[in-house]
Amino acid sequence: MSTRRTGATPCTFFELSSLLSQRKLHIVEYSGRLRMRKLSSSKKLYQAASVFVTGGVQSSFRYVEPHPLYFSKAKGAYLWDVDGNRYVDCLVNMGACILGHGDPKVTEGVRTHLRSGLVSTQETELTVDLSRTLHKMIPSAEIVKFTNTGTEAVMHAIQIARGYSGKNKIAKLEGGYNGWYDYALVSTHPRLEEAGPANAPVAVAGSAGLSKDATTETIILPYNNIHDTSRIISEHKDELAAVIIEPVMFNIGCVKPRNDYLKVIRQLTEDLGIILIFDEVISGFRLAPGGAQEYYGVTPDISTFGKAIANGYPLAAVVGKREFMKVTDPKTGKVAFAGTYNANQIGIAASNATLKQLRTGRIQKRFHEQSKWLKKQFDSIAEDMHIDALLSALGGKFQVYFMHEEPVDYRTAIKTDARKYAAYYKSVLDSGVLMHPTPTFHHGLSAAHTRTELNIILKAMENGLRASNNVISKAAWESLG
Repeated sequence: MSTRRTGATPCTFFELSSLLSQRKLHIVEYSGRLRMRKLSSSKKLYQAASVFVTGGVQSSFRYVEPHPLYFSKAKGAYLWDVDGNRYVDCLVNMGACILGHGDPKVTEGVRTHLRSGLVSTQETELTVDLSRTLHKMIPSAEIVKFTNTGTEAVMHAIQIARGYSGKNKIAKLEGGYNGWYDYALVSTHPRLEEAGPANAPVAVAGSAGLSKDATTETIILPYNNIHDTSRIISEHKDELAAVIIEPVMFNIGCVKPRNDYLKVIRQLTEDLGIILIFDEVISGFRLAPGGAQEYYGVTPDISTFGKAIANGYPLAAVVGKREFMKVTDPKTGKVAFAGTYNANQIGIAASNATLKQLRTGRIQKRFHEQSKWLKKQFDSIAEDMHIDALLSALGGKFQVYFMHEEPVDYRTAIKTDARKYAAYYKSVLDSGVLMHPTPTFHHGLSAAHTRTELNIILKAMENGLRASNNVISKAAWESLG
């Protein structure tokens, strides 16, 4: 069996070394002052966990080669693994810890509520207060309903759209990740040989085990391509219950909307009578207090929020215009909205304390300033080193791409040089900064990240660029046949 990889399927440093050795090639590793970290305790835990946990992890995104890292504590912008290694955290719970780990005000809010003894299945004044806060913060939030995870929120949003419209199909973005629901886990990271032409993407199952009609009931759209997105939506207008999109495609790193893409899609769906859903599970509260919809001035019909809503505590929300959300009314509606842990009070308490800090816009302003600074510094270093690499950043989220120009969609994002990124990632990790080995993953900052942490991150990135420069390029690799 060939071990050659195609596209931008994640390739870690360890896999890369194996592949290179098979071709009798070698990498000259960066010999700067990097400390190889002791990971023996993580390795032992992985071996123990693997007996009864597949891959040793509870989420596939946490698995890395040669084994996952296991952590013992977190505070502010830092994580410590079980071997005592400290990392500046640029994963921030996949974007959820927007204020930093163990934020004192959030911790105190949760601790105070615990004394009430209320956990779930009861409605409380605390929940009413949080609903009112979201109603005031988010442009589309005429009605607010709580659930527990981003995936659940997307499932509810799609059911609401189907229940309201009487139609079944949905349209989503190629390369977009909207959770693991069958009809959303489609074309999340398709191989190009299966994905069809760029102007008419083909739906590709993102996992085995999905409903057999998942790919036939889900229509795929090319991000930032106004002409073909409009054409595809128009062709399926009589079948579509909803169009669901990430306003900013953080799930392929950090790819921003261009040329009024969001405004055009909003106007088109409105003209055709199709519900527009914004998946703001990642973008929510980061770009502006009201999310990407406030930042870009485009109001969808329904929105989903999660992650940052409670600074890492489990909580998510589906919000939307009354016209559509009224189908969930338990007295007059026809769409069920149920769940024992909906509006769990620990998450609600955490969210109240979190949003009190996020609703002023001060933190978001700082994120934008930090993003601009980090991009300017990184791009300058890459240019000085004569390395084809750039940093795309927005709202405290960022990703490094090994390419000439910023990507505009999934197909341009996966042109990043995965082999160079693998060496970059390994060096960054050895420099004490926690990132993800996937070359199209999203990274981010929290409110706890100060200029001190940014300087550490930038130095680690510089080390990573230097390491990447010693790796055979993607073009040269592919020329080997």
